[in-house]
Amino acid sequence: MFIPKYSITDSIARRLMDIQRASVVVDLLPLPASILDLLKKESMEKTVILSTKIEGNTLDEATKRKVLYQTSNDNEEQEVYNLMKALEYLDEAEKRQLPVTEELIKKLHAIIRISHGRRPRVSEYREEQNQVGSRNASGFYLPPEWQDVPVLMEDLVAWVNSPETYSVPVPIKAGIFMWQFLTIHPYLDGNGRTARMITTYLLRRGGYGLKGLFVLENFYDRNLSEYYRRLQLGLHHNYYFGRNDADLTPWLEFFIDGLAEVFQEAAAIVTEKSAQMTKIEPDLIRKLDPQQRMVFAQLTFKQDTLTTSEMRDLLRLSDRSIREKVSHWREEGFIEPRDQDAKRVRSVKLSAEYEKLAQDIRSAPDKFAHFLK
Repeated sequence: MFIPKYSITDSIARRLMDIQRASVVVDLLPLPASILDLLKKESMEKTVILSTKIEGNTLDEATKRKVLYQTSNDNEEQEVYNLMKALEYLDEAEKRQLPVTEELIKKLHAIIRISHGRRPRVSEYREEQNQVGSRNASGFYLPPEWQDVPVLMEDLVAWVNSPETYSVPVPIKAGIFMWQFLTIHPYLDGNGRTARMITTYLLRRGGYGLKGLFVLENFYDRNLSEYYRRLQLGLHHNYYFGRNDADLTPWLEFFIDGLAEVFQEAAAIVTEKSAQMTKIEPDLIRKLDPQQRMVFAQLTFKQDTLTTSEMRDLLRLSDRSIREKVSHWREEGFIEPRDQDAKRVRSVKLSAEYEKLAQDIRSAPDKFAHFLK
């Protein structure tokens, strides 16, 4: 049974708050869907370029960009293409809300390691011993014997999905998974790429996806020596001499610090892009805060009125907060009650001024609608 040992230090707690703040910025600042799609595409491509670099791929960035979307007979070029296909597979898995299972991991690894012209199939765990690095060299590591891998992986996946981990902060859970997966080293090759991709998937499934705009590999590429050092934790090179019972706190401090760094970078990009778009927005839209934009978009494109319960669900606020929002937004002239004579506001619509803007947007969506998507 896998029961990780760790502590949430003051440093980890502070960086968890940084991660949360960056998530809120990305979630609430408005950006057109076209811009978000472009930024997500750039993030996926950067993930592939850096992840293959970390694992020793010698192709330069320009060459990698050329082969991101085409198969090749060259092993290193095919490696780049495979990783892009693996990211697309996880995108689809996220849409289907698939949990992290051994089958998902094996399918992902199969896509990462597929040879030219062969169809992806499930990858079985290694059936021989392997090692990381060269004996007597820095970073040398002997993972568990192959006979122990199936049970260790079963325990890891069971821990990730157990009710006991629901209260564990998602970034902490993702960091623990990454360390344990790399420690088990279930495959002869492709462990690093698989571990980082599943870690990112866990973050996205747990509500820390940042709309697909962060690149975990950015941090490790800038701190590669420290990345490998922290994975070692100063422990014996043999798994059975301490790694099966290690205190993961030093690793988690490194992991959470890196996650906060790349999250803040993504938030800075979104903030800059949003500011650029705001400069050319219609004045009435520019006045709206992120929550008002969500309500305005809903009333413009999907329905004529919103009940207070629907607003609560849309904005993920409490009943009290919604009542305060409705009162404040009525005073601002943003919304008005659907039934003007009702003693209690149960449903709202756009004010006359904003309804006129909504009609203009619906009649010319190419001109206006991108400010709200």
